[in-house]
Amino acid sequence: MAAVDGAEIARLIAEDVHSGVLQPGDMIPSERDLCVRFNVGRTAVREALTTLEAMNLISQQKGFRPRVLAPTLSHVMAGAAEAVGYFFRDGEGMAHLEQARLFLETSMVRYAAQHVTTAQIARLIAAIEAGDAAIDDATAFRNADVLFHRVLAEIPGNPIFVALHDTFVDRLMRGRAAPPDVQGHNRRINDEHKAITQALVAKDADAAVAALTRHLTRNYTVYVHNALTPVGGRASTTSMSD
Repeated sequence: MAAVDGAEIARLIAEDVHSGVLQPGDMIPSERDLCVRFNVGRTAVREALTTLEAMNLISQQKGFRPRVLAPTLSHVMAGAAEAVGYFFRDGEGMAHLEQARLFLETSMVRYAAQHVTTAQIARLIAAIEAGDAAIDDATAFRNADVLFHRVLAEIPGNPIFVALHDTFVDRLMRGRAAPPDVQGHNRRINDEHKAITQALVAKDADAAVAALTRHLTRNYTVYVHNALTPVGGRASTTSMSD
């Protein structure tokens, strides 16, 4: 066959993983065998293996042949996120991501109002309680905030929603600069989480969507305001939530 580059080799090996030719735990063929199979030198093969590792499809340890990892949607998307992350670095890209998040989460919360289970409500409450206990702890509160929104993503039972949250929303929430009033901001976030959960308990889809829309829109407004604050008056760059 004609020589191919490292990216194409990675794609073909990934197909072997997804089709079951290579199973989780299997060793990847040796570099020599891959060189023969694809009619390339070792540089192209090593480039392909590096790509596959970035995609979380293989694990490489010094002194051992690479092994196949169990592919999951979140892992694969996490690999892709490293590439598309450049798109979300500027203001326009972030605005697109915010809009996509609003569409996705409001749809999920409308579904949740009719289908949320008592166990899932309990998990939402646990995230809220963790937030209440960590109003003054930026890192712990952020983790509780991320967890609350991840539980919302899990309610429909669709792994694509969870993978989107893990890949994009989690990163978005953890990457923002803190507003001047961190404690007040965190209290507002948790109060809004409570309003969303109360609407879910009441199975009031319209109220749940309205509460979540206010929640996400307000937090984006805070982010924009903070970004536009003159450098001399800018708040700390400690990460904020939502």
